[in-house]
Amino acid sequence: MGFNYEKLCHSWTWHIPKHYNIGRDCTDKQAKKESHRNKVALYWENEEGETKQYTFLDLSIITNKIGNALLSLGFKRSDRVIIRLPNIPEFPFCFLGAIKIGVVPIPTSTMLTGEEIGYILDDSGARGVITNYELYESVETNTGRFNNFNQVLILGRRAPLSCIDFDAIVDNSNSELNVPDTRADEMAYICYTSGTTGYPKGVVHAQRALIAHDPAALYWQALKKDYIVMHAGKLNWTYTLGTGCIDPWRHGSSTVIYGGEHNPKKFFNLIDKYRVNVFMAVPTVYRQMLRIHDEIKPDLSDLHHALSAGEHLSEELFSLWKEKLGVELFDGLGMSEFSYYLSNMPGMPIRPGSPGKPQPGHTSKLLNEEGKDADIGEIGVLATPKNDPGLMLHYWNRTKETAEMYKDNWFISGDHFYKDEYGYYWIVGRKDDIITTFGYRVSPYEVERVLSEHPKVNECAVAGINVEQDKTITTAFVILKDSNRSEKLKDELLDYSISRLAKYKCPREIIFIDSIPKTANGKIIRKVLRETYSRL
Repeated sequence: MGFNYEKLCHSWTWHIPKHYNIGRDCTDKQAKKESHRNKVALYWENEEGETKQYTFLDLSIITNKIGNALLSLGFKRSDRVIIRLPNIPEFPFCFLGAIKIGVVPIPTSTMLTGEEIGYILDDSGARGVITNYELYESVETNTGRFNNFNQVLILGRRAPLSCIDFDAIVDNSNSELNVPDTRADEMAYICYTSGTTGYPKGVVHAQRALIAHDPAALYWQALKKDYIVMHAGKLNWTYTLGTGCIDPWRHGSSTVIYGGEHNPKKFFNLIDKYRVNVFMAVPTVYRQMLRIHDEIKPDLSDLHHALSAGEHLSEELFSLWKEKLGVELFDGLGMSEFSYYLSNMPGMPIRPGSPGKPQPGHTSKLLNEEGKDADIGEIGVLATPKNDPGLMLHYWNRTKETAEMYKDNWFISGDHFYKDEYGYYWIVGRKDDIITTFGYRVSPYEVERVLSEHPKVNECAVAGINVEQDKTITTAFVILKDSNRSEKLKDELLDYSISRLAKYKCPREIIFIDSIPKTANGKIIRKVLRETYSRL
């Protein structure tokens, strides 16, 4: 039977139980199956070629031991713990082990500075941080600063005296765990996302969030139990952690994690070596892989399709991958508050340049400025019923900002689209000016807050500027306190931002200007900056 989008949407029914636990579902459920207990769930390889593999039974045992280790250290249900680790197997293991006992993990980027880690520690009230020796420095600067934060759990056997050797405690912990009956609507994890106040916001997701990923897993990834999938990104990103680990494990599929630095050649090598069926990345990665495919001559015979998200996928890039590599890229769109909800799907005709349609089960639609359904071709904001199980519970400690995301019974995403006569959505932009660059989402407000604190800066505005087809860079427009403009000062401002912000958030270019375009009530008009300085 072929793919029938309308029929799937019409027949979809959510089955959300009263009690549900993500950790149990991804590990214990599969470990109890004769067909899966000894099946490899995770293949891991680093850039030196070191490899590890874990069965579903291994996942169950290891996450049980991690849960017991946290309990032995005094962690209780709803306590928060920050995960600050590179792409190693312990990242998803700690994530799931915490969730099993109702402890709330907070995945974070290894690129965050000590100042940024301090903000999350303070805002979340996290009790501890799970990290390794190499990433400990930015955590150490925050020790003793916050009332709740009192434990640093080190993986890798090189624990400083003031820290806890987490490996040793896990090794000595019981492999049997009493997993509590967590509610499906209970807080499961928090991810921090770009905020409009200059500071990141904690997005709180429920245990049910993984069930809500099913439309994406079944129709975007089109998972089968014998599939092997791989994501090229970092595990702190929910796109990677979700599609690259927890979604496949819920459905009994195997995953590949690459534990090295970004390397397009290595991605091809791993796809070939592990016979990957579904690969996932951002368009920037696909462009880089396309440039070297002639010298690699990869064997992609087992690659059924590939997923793209995080940036706009151009018609040109889609066509080149299909023409030169014989692989279709299925574009999708999501947000931290709602994960992935809009996509192209295998079996559905692709209209290149469009991120597709709402997935079955997600009854999103477009609302115009009057709050009515937008007509075909009319621009509207994407809205989703507030009872969709994939929606966040709330922003952590931000009641007002949470309320602002809803209008009547609709969650208002901030993404503006128009819909064509075939039902495909075409993105126009975001009202909040969030910058999407190299697969990362960057808040201009956060960069502005930091740069404005430099003693030589009078005022600044930050916007995403298009410098090439499908290439956007974060650009800072700066008004100085004096007229002493120089390349040396630009370098000074760039270095200042690097010292206080994760590298991916920092501006790639500084432009000195005399005035910043603003509305009558003083709001920056970033659209004018984008249109004036984009190089296309």
